[in-house]
Amino acid sequence: MSLKGSSLISINDLTEEDIQYIFHWAGFFKTAAQNKISLENVVDFKHSRNHTVFLVFAEASTRTRTSFEIACHRLGVNVVNFSDLKNSSLAKGESLEATMTALDALGASAIVLRYKGRKFQSDCGTPIINAGFGSYEHPTQALIDAWTIQQVRGKVKGEKVLIVGDVLHSRVSNSNLKLLRKLGAEVALCSPSALQPQDDFWQGVHCFKNLNEGIRWASVIMCLRIQTERHDDSVGLSIASYRDYYLVGQEHLKMFHKDGVLIHPGPYICGVEISPTVFDDSRCHIITQVKNAPFIRAAILTRVLNLELKEDKLPADGKK
Repeated sequence: MSLKGSSLISINDLTEEDIQYIFHWAGFFKTAAQNKISLENVVDFKHSRNHTVFLVFAEASTRTRTSFEIACHRLGVNVVNFSDLKNSSLAKGESLEATMTALDALGASAIVLRYKGRKFQSDCGTPIINAGFGSYEHPTQALIDAWTIQQVRGKVKGEKVLIVGDVLHSRVSNSNLKLLRKLGAEVALCSPSALQPQDDFWQGVHCFKNLNEGIRWASVIMCLRIQTERHDDSVGLSIASYRDYYLVGQEHLKMFHKDGVLIHPGPYICGVEISPTVFDDSRCHIITQVKNAPFIRAAILTRVLNLELKEDKLPADGKK
């Protein structure tokens, strides 16, 4: 089923047409921004101004929340930032489901939701965009990551992507595995045994026990944040021990593909997951991911809200 007018909860909700649409229009929006071209002639602002998107963030966020807000402003869509939950009815004991129903009744065109649980079920008729559900999935971030790989490497199909770190608790890695496989990439991981995923769809994914071996194999390195807030006593892994075996440093990049790509969905902990010197390497595209976020999320919103776009206003080099 197409994403038009529908929720985006999982990568499984995306058709091949949806993915190509999102990548195409993200490129359009990026080119327009680089050329300082307003989208007012591309998007029918009279139509888009009739839409209101609620950003409901029950967990802390910088990149995701801010980039969705930027995307809404660029599209001429009204945005209501609903992240001060301690001053909402949720603090009075109202359920999240009841809050979502109320926002639906207030005229929400879409609700961008981040919360601590897994897959969210709601009877409200408003499309929901998953902005990070616990350790379940984070599909919009996976789209950013895959598009960044495509922009830098020229393709995703055939790429060898090594996911390093706390895969067990990472919603981003779950979405990335599904999306990268859809796009024809090969995925492997390098992770402490206590932080390896148990879901069925991870079965059969190769796990490198040695970081050096994984990096020699990879054309793309995707580092993940170690999510100590989700760990229990069974993990039994100290930050110092993790850093000794899984921190990606400059010495690792010496054995990495000369045209490879290193990414991290953020937030990152410098000196634990990646060395500060890595940021000076031309293959590090962590900031590129951040810059790409508003464009991917704007493209997702145009699809979900079914906004009419006029491609004849595309800048001359926008079809690249």
